[in-house]
Amino acid sequence: MNYSINISKSAFVRGLQCYKSLYLNKHHRELEDKVSLSQQAIFDKGTNIGILAQKLFPEGIDLEKYIPSNFSMVFSETKRLLATNSPTIYEAGFKFENLMCFVDILTKTNGSWYAYEVKGSTSVKDVYLWDTAFQYHVITSSGIEIEDISIVFINNQYVRNGDLDINQLFTIESVKDRILPMLPKVRKHIKQMKLMLGSPMVPDINIGPQCNDPYTCSFEGHCWKDIPEYSVFNISRLSSEKKFQLYEQGIIEVSDVPDDFPLSDNQQLQVLTEKTGETTINNHEIKEFVNSLQYPLYYLDFETFQSGIPMFDQSRPFQQMTFQYSLHIQYEPNGDLTHKEFLAEAKDDPRIPLIEKLINDIGTSGDIIVFNKGFETARINEIANDFPRYRNQVDNMICRIKDLMLPFSQKHYYKPEMKGSYSIKKVLPALVPELSYKALNIAQGGDASLAFDSLYNETDQLKINQVRNDLLEYCGLDTFAMVEIIKVLYTT
Repeated sequence: MNYSINISKSAFVRGLQCYKSLYLNKHHRELEDKVSLSQQAIFDKGTNIGILAQKLFPEGIDLEKYIPSNFSMVFSETKRLLATNSPTIYEAGFKFENLMCFVDILTKTNGSWYAYEVKGSTSVKDVYLWDTAFQYHVITSSGIEIEDISIVFINNQYVRNGDLDINQLFTIESVKDRILPMLPKVRKHIKQMKLMLGSPMVPDINIGPQCNDPYTCSFEGHCWKDIPEYSVFNISRLSSEKKFQLYEQGIIEVSDVPDDFPLSDNQQLQVLTEKTGETTINNHEIKEFVNSLQYPLYYLDFETFQSGIPMFDQSRPFQQMTFQYSLHIQYEPNGDLTHKEFLAEAKDDPRIPLIEKLINDIGTSGDIIVFNKGFETARINEIANDFPRYRNQVDNMICRIKDLMLPFSQKHYYKPEMKGSYSIKKVLPALVPELSYKALNIAQGGDASLAFDSLYNETDQLKINQVRNDLLEYCGLDTFAMVEIIKVLYTT
């Protein structure tokens, strides 16, 4: 069948991951998953980083306005600008046969062309080399000689102080020597993709590790539609290899896992619980945990957001910025609760106002109860590292932290409803069915991060008020949930 279809850089990378994904993307786009708000936020942040990187080579001519509505204009304008020796072009477009690519930055120095691909990452990943090799192949096949091609990525060691220094924020690494040996394989893959795309049949490729490596496939919902919400893929800490080993044997339901299949003790408990429907409670361990608690108890939960571009002094790219906490205080078992909270204003650095209020609210004695000690400990440690004057108070807090997640991660308390998870989102409804996150406008930590991040550019006061109320409700439930979970453990 004589069939030709355009293959872009992103399509090439998709095809490397899975031919079926590429075929569906070209022929059955209606089956594609909808882009989630979190995915769109990632795309938007990547775009912002790309625009900022253009300042490394200022005063270029930007052709992005023609993408994707008028590709032919990008190609013709690129040819015209190359002919006029324009020194720098953003989103220069090249097409060779049915291959096309758009270069983030193309600049001419001492009569030679240099290409730069911008990535919102902190290292040069293997997949970046493949897409850069594809670009190099298309550009050079179009008749343009490239002196060098580099990847621009984020330097996560950069600490902002004062105005943003883009020369420190970005790292530029030449990859030409690494991609030249890849070109024969690039051409081979392109040839195979063209043949595959020209076929009337969807490639017969089953689900596998490639569905999420290196990216989560946008056709996952279609390809995984026959996998139930709870399956062998939810067995806690089971390797991907073993999950697909079970799947390839036709075993999908957790209850169907053979008794002799190699599993850890905790995994065996999860499978056995699914088969019997019985709850497992280690009374000795639970009693030891609750008896170790020293009142008053401070139930603490943080919310954070990240930015690839550091926004404040003494902050680094992609640093977790703690902007909110909820704190329920209980002075005796089953005693009354006092609630304190903090939610930063989305305009200034949230860390100092947060830590100063937390120091005042959390006292100097009594256990601090969290759900995932590693996360909360890391956040306050980072604040103390960035602002050493709070080190003594932070060290006092760290010494008092106890992890409510442990009885569940170690399966001292396990119910079938937890479905292999020990996250608070699964533990709470299993132990306290009357409480749920389902009715909340914000029901996940990732959603909370996106919601707060959005406030930095929001001007509608009604929307601001609504988001802030949603954030307070969500974080407040996280700490109240811990109160109720402890109550259940006391009665076990």
